[in-house]
Amino acid sequence: MAVDGLRYAVHAYAWTSSWSNADLPMLDHVKELGLDAIEVPLMEPDAVDPAAIAARAEAVGLDVLASVALPEGADPAHEDEDIRRRGHEFLERCVDLTAEMGATVLTGVIYSAIGRRIERRPDEADYLRAAGVLAEVARYAQTRGVTLGIEPVNRYETFLVNTAEQGRRLIELIGEENVGIHLDAYHMNIEEDDFYEPTLLSTPQLVHFHMSESHRGIPGKGTVDWDAVMRALAAGGYTGFVGLESFVDTAEAMKEATCIWRELAPSSDVLVSDGLAFLKRLEAPHYAAV
Repeated sequence: MAVDGLRYAVHAYAWTSSWSNADLPMLDHVKELGLDAIEVPLMEPDAVDPAAIAARAEAVGLDVLASVALPEGADPAHEDEDIRRRGHEFLERCVDLTAEMGATVLTGVIYSAIGRRIERRPDEADYLRAAGVLAEVARYAQTRGVTLGIEPVNRYETFLVNTAEQGRRLIELIGEENVGIHLDAYHMNIEEDDFYEPTLLSTPQLVHFHMSESHRGIPGKGTVDWDAVMRALAAGGYTGFVGLESFVDTAEAMKEATCIWRELAPSSDVLVSDGLAFLKRLEAPHYAAV
């Protein structure tokens, strides 16, 4: 018997470089394009009006996700206690914004500042520091009905969690039930040996999956093995959120990490529409066969 399919989101940075209330009509457009949810970035929390987002999302019948990449100086894995504390405070503020916009999932690079590099390989102490802060944040998030997602990203964007296995290990160290994993095919294309096994092994804890192409352009136009991804998601019975993530005009908070210097699609609408159609065509037979 076929299981329910995936729920498709799109990252707001597909259309905007810095979220504000001027972007609220985007929610209507996302719904018109046939998506189920919008992913709202929290890198610039002062610009986010959660009540306005919640009201607009409810009016158009759209779900909301939140994501963040921690800025410099707010780092749960850092040796400096004050920097860890700022990471803790920043994340709790993001949890509040997530809950207030009607979302239940906050994902991303929440374990260390995006782009931070160190002069050695990470050791157990780095992971334990991050896990200690995230355990406290997770317990707070439970009181707000929010689940956290650990997103492994590539070696150029973090030293700490590059693979799904490392992400699952950090989740184990955190030890809280409302912490899961958030995979991203763009990063997996750089760091993993294949797509099927890491995805399948992560499905019991999976809370989000960025369907990002190898060059962050239109899914299906690069080198990601999308068939392996869909086979693994279907085999694992995953029916949660997946998201299209690309960037047209990249926000200052993400510019150094994304390094996008060329046009990846004729327009954001083309990228989203063509990518969504491709992924849904690929999804259908795999989920029908489960």
